Amino acid sequence: QGLYVMHEDMAAMPSRAAGVALACALALLWGVRGTAASAAGAAKAAQSFPCRSAPWRAVCSGRGVCNGTNCTCEGARLGAFCERPMQPLSTVCEPLLRRTHATGRADDVRPDEIDIVMAIGDSMTAGYNVVNPSGVEFRGWGFSSGVEPTANTLGTFIQAYNPGLIGGAKGSRQPSQAPGQYATACPPQDFDICGLNAAVAGARVGWLTGQVDWLSQRLDALVPGKWKDEWKLLTILSGLDDIVFGPTNNATKHPPTDVSVVEAQFDAVLERLHAGFPKLLVNILALPDRLEPNVTIATASCRIFKNVTESLGIHWTDLGLWHSSVLEYNQMLVRLVQRWQAKTCTPGNCTMAVALRLPMLGTNIGLSELDTLDCFHPNLRFAEAVAIEIWNEMLEGPPQSPPGLHWQRPARCLQPQHRFTVPDPSLALLESAVLRTEIVV
Repeated sequence: QGLYVMHEDMAAMPSRAAGVALACALALLWGVRGTAASAAGAAKAAQSFPCRSAPWRAVCSGRGVCNGTNCTCEGARLGAFCERPMQPLSTVCEPLLRRTHATGRADDVRPDEIDIVMAIGDSMTAGYNVVNPSGVEFRGWGFSSGVEPTANTLGTFIQAYNPGLIGGAKGSRQPSQAPGQYATACPPQDFDICGLNAAVAGARVGWLTGQVDWLSQRLDALVPGKWKDEWKLLTILSGLDDIVFGPTNNATKHPPTDVSVVEAQFDAVLERLHAGFPKLLVNILALPDRLEPNVTIATASCRIFKNVTESLGIHWTDLGLWHSSVLEYNQMLVRLVQRWQAKTCTPGNCTMAVALRLPMLGTNIGLSELDTLDCFHPNLRFAEAVAIEIWNEMLEGPPQSPPGLHWQRPARCLQPQHRFTVPDPSLALLESAVLRTEIVV
């Protein structure tokens, strides 16, 4: 079942052809993974000894660094061997009373005043394979809006301070999408699972206006007559599918979507949000500039996966174009965010704040950060670290330390002075030294 939907665009392939091809892929992949059980046993045994004596790769549960006999755990993990998830912020941070007086400006919102959490994007925002490589959207664990009790997400961090948060995603679902075409953001039977996460697997930036319309409809149903008076957080991660698949999956030898087209499409999305969503905070994520394209073919299972998708008509762009396209897209996002900051948040009025967030810049992304089925989608380790970094950026701005995810950095406790940060995106990138020599503003 997992392989039948193992790629975001595969669900709509002709059933007989897809079924035969994927059944063959299933047999091959299980053969490739035949040694997984013995490796898991070794990893379990490793946790019985001080980490320095463990010869296995899974030392510190794969979620920390061994320093002598002790594990220094990643921010989302606890325990002698990093075997347990972090405690919720609601149990480790001091509670805050809601403010009684606020200016009503978007750049003066304290994150516990966010009452509605939303997300738009593609399969990464939908949480595809984030918990395990089973071809499922784990929406409740999605970095931007999941609220499962065991999750570490923006949703759970906000919910720790605002238990009445609306829009959080829970549970998991099968993806629904058609190759190169827009699909229903989330069907009615899955509304409780999706919450206000409108992401669609395979979505290009040009499809996001449809997701915005879906959010408006769902808000009218969930919070009729009230949602426009509540502060809302929207997180957007989009653009990678335009790079790795181009504007449509059905063309061969096609390049990534032209950056000028994507910029106009992003402008249309923000225009629709500005016109219809008052009291809005927007996180736009810069794309990962150190995703090694060849990692998508680094293992036998991932090569099989890619070959199967190609045989079914899902064509990937030239791997050699990915890095330069990511840099071009990120330069475009700086221009975009600067324009909209100037347009929507002035000294006289600020009902919409737009911020460029940088958690994935400067981070080397390889097999340890990606789903083992397709070597492309983030795994839980990566998604949790991204959520922590976005949350910390929302409170304190971009980190002054070297760029990239700081795996051992925990989620900050919200303090009375914290506000939703709206840094100048060009300065943030320059200070992070990620695009110091490449950015053109």
